[in-house]
Amino acid sequence: MTELASTTGEAARYQNLNKVLLVGYAGSSLVAYFVLPVLARLASADWIWGLLPLALVANGYWATLHEAIHGQLLTRADSNRHAGRLLAILWGSSFRLLRFGHLMHHRFNRHKLDRPDSYDPATTSPLTARLRFYGEALGGLYVVELLTPLLYLMPQPRVRALVLKLYAGNTAPMPRLRLLADQALAGAKGMAEIRQDAILAWALLIAGLIAWGPYWPAFLGFVLGRGLLVSALDNVYHFRTPLDQVDYAYNLSLPRPLQSLFLNMNMHRVHHRRMHLPWWQLPGQFTADREQFDGSLALGALRQLAGPAPMTPTPTRETAARFS
Repeated sequence: MTELASTTGEAARYQNLNKVLLVGYAGSSLVAYFVLPVLARLASADWIWGLLPLALVANGYWATLHEAIHGQLLTRADSNRHAGRLLAILWGSSFRLLRFGHLMHHRFNRHKLDRPDSYDPATTSPLTARLRFYGEALGGLYVVELLTPLLYLMPQPRVRALVLKLYAGNTAPMPRLRLLADQALAGAKGMAEIRQDAILAWALLIAGLIAWGPYWPAFLGFVLGRGLLVSALDNVYHFRTPLDQVDYAYNLSLPRPLQSLFLNMNMHRVHHRRMHLPWWQLPGQFTADREQFDGSLALGALRQLAGPAPMTPTPTRETAARFS
């Protein structure tokens, strides 16, 4: 994963690897839901510990789902979408919701709903901003992903009103975001899909809790634990970056095994500038663009402990990239 793969043979090899990742992560979720509880209840309670490694690879799971969001996991569009829906449902959410949120993050990076690390002192108190920021980073973001699909079980007019209210306002890019959200999330087709995903995701979660029986807290810990791992790093690449630079993000270094687990998403500035590239082409593009790492991902994660900052005149890229 250190050179730009450009030949047909290399592309086919990585596309086959994507299929392995899809089957592996989907299968590992089903093992956590239904195989380990049988072993724990009928063989030995020690099988509960099998949940730990399955939770620890959560960021790899999300990276694979992320490839489907960008249409890069499988070559055929319909197959890619089906794969994304499968992974999203086993994640406990809806592919359409996750895809819309992520693609809007790319298109309108650092808009007012996409910058938990900054706040306007004129409208938000420091305490409220901190509670929101730490709440999201400590798993709250995943809880939102779990619960939001359930709102789609309400009548369509009610759901549409909530969607439009979320993106209310006339300050750019809210009008455009509101229109796109109305089309993607509040129409009959979108609502039907999200409702299906919500029912399937929560049916699986409830079935998993039932399957684990007296050990259900372990399963709940698995579900929330992997959500915590992803939530904690969701904003790490954008923490206190310029508010007016849509394509800006940090490149954060990782040890080679972890970089492979993250599918090179630590090269995040490269990804934002060239989001059409599949994960396996990012290292080569990193070299071709003469990019550098702004620091380590571990240090970037620790920097988030400083919490959100009041909005100030937009810093330059050079100032934002300077790790203390």
